[in-house]
Amino acid sequence: MSRPHRMLGARPLAGLGRMVALGLRTCWPSLILTAGVSVALVVAVAIGIKGLYQTPTSRLEYAATAGASIPNIAFNGRGYGLSSLGGITGAEVGFMGQLLFPLLGLLAAIRLTRREEETGRTELLTASRVGRLAPLAAATVLLVVTALATGALITVGMVATGLPASGSAWYASGVSACILCFAAVGLLLAELCQQSLTARQLGIGLVLIAFLARFIVDGLEWEATWASPLGWLPEVRAFDAPQAWPLAAFGVTSLALLGACTVAAGRRDAGAGAFTPRPGPARGPARQRAWRLALVLERTATLTSAALVCLWTLLIGLFSEEMTKVIANPSVLAAMGLERATDPMAAMAATIMVAAAGAVALLGASRLGAEESAGRLGLLLSTRCSRTRLWLGWWATTLTSAAVVLIVSALLLGSSTWAVSGQEESFSTALEVGCAYLAPALLIAAVSALLAALDPHLPVAGWAIVLWTVVVGFLAEVLDLPEWARDLSPVHMVGVLPVDDPDLQVIAYQGGAALVLLVTSLIVFRRRSLRAG
Repeated sequence: MSRPHRMLGARPLAGLGRMVALGLRTCWPSLILTAGVSVALVVAVAIGIKGLYQTPTSRLEYAATAGASIPNIAFNGRGYGLSSLGGITGAEVGFMGQLLFPLLGLLAAIRLTRREEETGRTELLTASRVGRLAPLAAATVLLVVTALATGALITVGMVATGLPASGSAWYASGVSACILCFAAVGLLLAELCQQSLTARQLGIGLVLIAFLARFIVDGLEWEATWASPLGWLPEVRAFDAPQAWPLAAFGVTSLALLGACTVAAGRRDAGAGAFTPRPGPARGPARQRAWRLALVLERTATLTSAALVCLWTLLIGLFSEEMTKVIANPSVLAAMGLERATDPMAAMAATIMVAAAGAVALLGASRLGAEESAGRLGLLLSTRCSRTRLWLGWWATTLTSAAVVLIVSALLLGSSTWAVSGQEESFSTALEVGCAYLAPALLIAAVSALLAALDPHLPVAGWAIVLWTVVVGFLAEVLDLPEWARDLSPVHMVGVLPVDDPDLQVIAYQGGAALVLLVTSLIVFRRRSLRAG
């Protein structure tokens, strides 16, 4: 081995400063998005809570009702200090925060590492005067700075809304530690997976599994908050009696994961990973059908999404009995405008069902864009497969997959609710909800198709629709959103089912809009040039 290579091998962190600067210059949108979304969520909820619970009496009432509700605890996590504005804020951020904080950190980590390596830029840099571990170390530095900046901004924002500085700092520290811990998970997945798409799918699955584990522990009131990292965040007890052990647990886990990343990065080849794509058959079909190709390429994401959302709806159904106990009094049901005590749980489950169906469509659009960017789509279109046949076949499979995920999860929700509560009409109600929400799910899919037709990198923008659908479904009242803002969610436009009656006119309009968008996407795709191939 020549002397220069020996020197670089002895200095695995050579060029770290330049790699940090390069990462900041190329990946700053991901870092700003991570901090901005986290801060905006917490501060917006804090402002909404301050307006809703202005008196000590209203806060005590919250602690005695929503704070003691088993379904609420299962969704948002255990609440502490619920007689204070800070405690209520932490509890209400719960569901959205426990999904967004880890996902943002994880996706940013994959963007900083595996995505850069997948494009070949990391290999070019490490072939020069950059040490082998410098890219990983630079990503770690940027993620740590982002997490710390997020915590500082959350502290400032919460204090600005009138919350105590000490409690705000403890809460913000928990958020920063959670983001950093799951960012370390993302870094490890980036080392193990050969494709960024695989790393993202595995990471999202791990986050959802962690959430469901916490959901079960808290919903069943087990004394096992340590069982899931997402159970550690509420245990900081920022506005009650702060505890340091959850922060230490996040820190130790992050260090262990970073140690594993270092070992993996030092031993693997550039561009390689432990989880490699499975090779295809030695011989392909004489004539490749687009719908079959889409089915093969999307099956992992579709089956994973279907499994997770089905598990979600199963748990919701199993907790329907607890909801029945809370609001089973007929006078309470009448005051809330409900026919059945299980309706609120079904409404929350339905929001996630539509979001999962939309996610399947967006993942299908992203996979199509990835195939185009890699040049494989161009190779396929150079055969006897026309653009029209490809587009129609691909989206026929994708739309069917999204619809199947929605309907199957609705059937499972109805079956589990019926079995637990004994209310036979729960099954037909859940099925009606699933059918009524087919229109918004297909509308999200049609928007995804149009984005993919315009540019292979645009489908990522479609996640904003899915995110806003979830925000409106769970935080509309807390954030005191105006009606026009709520109607930006295609689900809310149809109605909060099964609490409300579905708006059949809106369903018809959404179905027509989806058809128009799909036809437009086909026309656009046929006329534009491919980005590669």
